[in-house]
Amino acid sequence: MPRGVHTMTTRRSPRKPAVIKRVSPPIPLRGFQRSGWVLVDATYEAVNGLIGSSRDRVIDRDYPLLRADLATLMSDRSIPLVLIKENVCRILEPKLAEDGLNVLNGGRVIYFPSTGRQKQFHRQFSTIVESAGI
Repeated sequence: MPRGVHTMTTRRSPRKPAVIKRVSPPIPLRGFQRSGWVLVDATYEAVNGLIGSSRDRVIDRDYPLLRADLATLMSDRSIPLVLIKENVCRILEPKLAEDGLNVLNGGRVIYFPSTGRQKQFHRQFSTIVESAGI
Protein backbone atom coordinates (compact mmCIF):
# COMPACT_ATOMS: atom_id res chain seq x y z
CA MET A 1 0.00 0.00 0.00
CA PRO A 2 1.19 3.53 -0.57
CA ARG A 3 3.21 4.93 2.29
CA GLY A 4 2.14 8.18 3.90
CA VAL A 5 -1.60 7.75 3.39
CA HIS A 6 -3.06 9.13 6.58
CA THR A 7 -6.75 9.20 5.82
CA MET A 8 -9.66 6.94 6.38
CA THR A 9 -12.48 6.66 3.88
CA THR A 10 -16.05 6.70 5.00
CA ARG A 11 -19.02 6.14 2.77
CA ARG A 12 -22.00 8.23 3.72
CA SER A 13 -24.80 7.68 1.17
CA PRO A 14 -25.32 6.50 -2.38
CA ARG A 15 -25.89 10.07 -3.50
CA LYS A 16 -22.57 11.35 -2.20
CA PRO A 17 -19.08 10.25 -3.20
CA ALA A 18 -16.76 8.67 -0.68
CA VAL A 19 -15.48 11.15 1.83
CA ILE A 20 -11.77 11.10 2.51
CA LYS A 21 -10.94 12.80 5.77
CA ARG A 22 -8.93 12.53 8.92
CA VAL A 23 -10.79 10.67 11.62
CA SER A 24 -10.16 9.57 15.16
CA PRO A 25 -10.59 5.82 14.78
CA PRO A 26 -10.47 3.45 17.72
CA ILE A 27 -6.93 2.78 18.91
CA PRO A 28 -6.38 -0.43 16.84
CA LEU A 29 -7.23 1.41 13.62
CA ARG A 30 -4.72 4.20 14.31
CA GLY A 31 -1.80 1.84 13.75
CA PHE A 32 -3.47 0.53 10.61
CA GLN A 33 -3.87 4.08 9.36
CA ARG A 34 -0.31 5.11 10.26
CA SER A 35 0.99 2.15 8.29
CA GLY A 36 -0.43 3.64 5.10
CA TRP A 37 -3.61 1.60 4.75
CA VAL A 38 -7.01 2.99 3.77
CA LEU A 39 -10.16 1.27 4.98
CA VAL A 40 -13.08 1.33 2.53
CA ASP A 41 -16.47 -0.19 3.25
CA ALA A 42 -18.02 -2.43 0.58
CA THR A 43 -21.43 -0.74 0.70
CA TYR A 44 -23.19 2.42 1.81
CA GLU A 45 -25.89 0.41 3.56
CA ALA A 46 -25.35 -1.27 6.91
CA VAL A 47 -25.81 -4.99 6.38
CA ASN A 48 -25.36 -6.21 9.95
CA GLY A 49 -29.11 -6.10 10.61
CA LEU A 50 -29.94 -8.02 7.44
CA ILE A 51 -30.27 -11.77 7.40
CA GLY A 52 -29.05 -14.46 5.04
CA SER A 53 -28.64 -13.66 1.38
CA SER A 54 -30.03 -10.13 1.87
CA ARG A 55 -26.54 -9.05 2.95
CA ASP A 56 -25.00 -10.56 -0.16
CA ARG A 57 -27.54 -8.89 -2.43
CA VAL A 58 -26.74 -5.44 -0.98
CA ILE A 59 -22.99 -5.96 -1.41
CA ASP A 60 -23.52 -7.16 -4.98
CA ARG A 61 -25.95 -4.35 -5.77
CA ASP A 62 -23.55 -1.66 -4.53
CA TYR A 63 -20.52 -2.97 -6.41
CA PRO A 64 -20.69 -0.22 -9.08
CA LEU A 65 -20.54 2.41 -6.32
CA LEU A 66 -17.55 0.69 -4.71
CA ARG A 67 -15.79 0.41 -8.08
CA ALA A 68 -16.34 4.13 -8.69
CA ASP A 69 -15.01 5.00 -5.22
CA LEU A 70 -11.92 2.85 -5.77
CA ALA A 71 -11.30 4.53 -9.11
CA THR A 72 -11.36 7.88 -7.29
CA LEU A 73 -9.07 6.68 -4.49
CA MET A 74 -6.63 4.70 -6.62
CA SER A 75 -5.11 6.16 -9.74
CA ASP A 76 -3.10 2.96 -10.17
CA ARG A 77 -4.99 -0.35 -10.40
CA SER A 78 -1.89 -2.23 -9.31
CA ILE A 79 -2.24 -0.89 -5.74
CA PRO A 80 -2.95 -3.99 -3.65
CA LEU A 81 -6.36 -4.58 -2.11
CA VAL A 82 -7.10 -6.93 0.77
CA LEU A 83 -10.72 -7.95 1.26
CA ILE A 84 -12.07 -8.63 4.74
CA LYS A 85 -15.20 -10.56 5.68
CA GLU A 86 -16.22 -13.92 4.25
CA ASN A 87 -19.08 -12.76 2.04
CA VAL A 88 -17.18 -9.66 0.87
CA CYS A 89 -14.28 -11.90 -0.20
CA ARG A 90 -16.59 -14.35 -1.97
CA ILE A 91 -18.71 -11.73 -3.76
CA LEU A 92 -16.22 -8.99 -4.55
CA GLU A 93 -12.90 -10.72 -5.29
CA PRO A 94 -14.00 -12.10 -8.70
CA LYS A 95 -15.58 -8.77 -9.69
CA LEU A 96 -12.57 -6.67 -8.63
CA ALA A 97 -10.13 -9.05 -10.32
CA GLU A 98 -12.22 -9.03 -13.50
CA ASP A 99 -12.07 -5.23 -13.44
CA GLY A 100 -8.27 -5.40 -13.33
CA LEU A 101 -7.70 -4.57 -9.66
CA ASN A 102 -4.92 -6.20 -7.66
CA VAL A 103 -6.74 -8.28 -5.03
CA LEU A 104 -4.22 -10.06 -2.81
CA ASN A 105 -6.61 -12.57 -1.24
CA GLY A 106 -6.14 -15.14 -4.01
CA GLY A 107 -9.30 -16.97 -3.01
CA ARG A 108 -8.39 -16.85 0.68
CA VAL A 109 -10.95 -15.55 3.17
CA ILE A 110 -10.24 -13.14 6.00
CA TYR A 111 -12.87 -13.34 8.72
CA PHE A 112 -14.18 -10.10 10.19
CA PRO A 113 -12.38 -9.48 13.50
CA SER A 114 -15.33 -9.61 15.85
CA THR A 115 -17.03 -12.02 18.22
CA GLY A 116 -13.90 -13.98 19.02
CA ARG A 117 -12.35 -14.08 15.54
CA GLN A 118 -9.60 -11.54 16.22
CA LYS A 119 -6.84 -14.16 16.30
CA GLN A 120 -8.05 -15.71 13.04
CA PHE A 121 -8.21 -12.26 11.47
CA HIS A 122 -4.64 -11.43 12.45
CA ARG A 123 -3.35 -14.77 11.19
CA GLN A 124 -5.28 -14.61 7.90
CA PHE A 125 -4.48 -10.96 7.22
CA SER A 126 -0.78 -11.43 8.03
CA THR A 127 -0.53 -14.50 5.79
CA ILE A 128 -1.98 -12.66 2.80
CA VAL A 129 0.05 -9.50 3.31
CA GLU A 130 3.30 -11.39 3.93
CA SER A 131 2.77 -13.62 0.89
CA ALA A 132 2.56 -10.44 -1.19
CA GLY A 133 5.81 -9.18 0.29
CA ILE A 134 4.20 -6.20 1.99
